Amino acid sequence: MKYLLNLTLPFIFLISLPVNGLSQDDPPIEEEGEEDVVDYSSLVQTEKNKAFCSSKILAQRPTKLASLGYDFQAPHSITPGELGGVASKQHNIANSHGVGAALNYPVFSKNYLLVNLGVTYAETRYSFVSPTTANDNAVVQALDNKGLRTMGAVATIFKPLNIKHYLLFQGGVSLNGDYTFSNFQSLNYLRYTAALIYGIKANDRKMWGFGLSRTYLGGALNYVPIYYMMYTAKSKKWGLEMLLPARLDYRRNINDKNLLLVGYEVQGNTFRINNDGDIYNLPFNEMEMRRAELRFRATWEHAFTPQIWLSLQAGYRYNYSFKLDNGDFYRPFFDNTPYLMETELTNPAYFNISINWVSP
Repeated sequence: MKYLLNLTLPFIFLISLPVNGLSQDDPPIEEEGEEDVVDYSSLVQTEKNKAFCSSKILAQRPTKLASLGYDFQAPHSITPGELGGVASKQHNIANSHGVGAALNYPVFSKNYLLVNLGVTYAETRYSFVSPTTANDNAVVQALDNKGLRTMGAVATIFKPLNIKHYLLFQGGVSLNGDYTFSNFQSLNYLRYTAALIYGIKANDRKMWGFGLSRTYLGGALNYVPIYYMMYTAKSKKWGLEMLLPARLDYRRNINDKNLLLVGYEVQGNTFRINNDGDIYNLPFNEMEMRRAELRFRATWEHAFTPQIWLSLQAGYRYNYSFKLDNGDFYRPFFDNTPYLMETELTNPAYFNISINWVSP
C-alpha cells in the first residue's frame, strides 16, 4: 500500500531591532581565528532516533485514493434448486452489470504510524432474457427486480515496529443485500471483517508477512490464514503482489505510465434476501445468499497524469458459490451442513473499466 506524505509550508520569520532602541552599543564582532576549530568527534547525541520501515516497495502499482468503475459480465444462466415448493428451472441472463466506487484516504501519516480510512459501494444488476414472475424462484425474482448491493467502510493501520518488522491491521463493516435506497436494509444485518498480519520488510524491494483473517470472501463467515507479499525484481521490470488466498498478481512494469498485471482474485460476500411481509410466501426471513467467485484476469493500467490512472481489466469469472442459507453463521470450508438451496451458475467472460485518482 502507499500513503500520501504530509506536506507543510516552510515559513521564514525575519526579526529586526532598531539600533536606537538598544540600551547599549552593539558589541564588537570578533573574527574567528584559524586556530578556532570545532572538534565534532567530541559531540554526544542527546536523543536516540528510532528508524521505522515504510509501507511500500519500489515500483509497486500506485495506491488508488478514489475510484469509479463499471463491471460487465457476458451472457450466462442460473438454475436455482427447489425452494418453497417451486421446482428447479433454468433462467437465462443476458448480462449482469453494475457500478462501483471507492474512497481511500490517509487520515494520519507519520513514520511510526499510518492510518487509512475508506468507504466502498458496489452493485450488480441482472438483466434476464425473460422477465421473472411471482411464480418463479424467490431468489431469481430478487435478482431480476432488485439486484445485489454492498456498501461499507474499512480502516487500515500500518504500524512499523522497527526498521524491519511491522504489523498490518484491517477492519471493515458492510451492509449487503437486495435492498434499494428507497427500501433500505436494517443495520441489524451489518457484517464485520478483520485481518491482522505480522510482517518483515527485507529491503526496499520486498516485504512479506503472515496472519489471520475473519472474512466472507468464500460467501459464508470463515477464519482463514493469510500470506502477504510485495516483491519487485532488481531490474524493476517485474514483480509480484499477493495476499493469499484472496489474490495474486504478476506485475510487469512496462514504463512509468504503463503497468500490465496478470493473476486472479476471489470476490465474495453474504447478501440478505429480504422477505419482510412474507412477499415470497416462504416460512423464513433470514435468507442469506452466499456468493463467491474466482476471477482470472489481465489488467492494463495507464497514467494520463501522475495522479489520474485508467484501469482496463478483462477475464473469466468462475462461480465458486451461489447458495442460499437460512441465517448468518460460521460455515468453514468443506462443511457438510445442508444449504437451504443450492444453485448452478454458469461462468461468463467479464470486463471492468475504472478511472482512479492515485497517490503521488
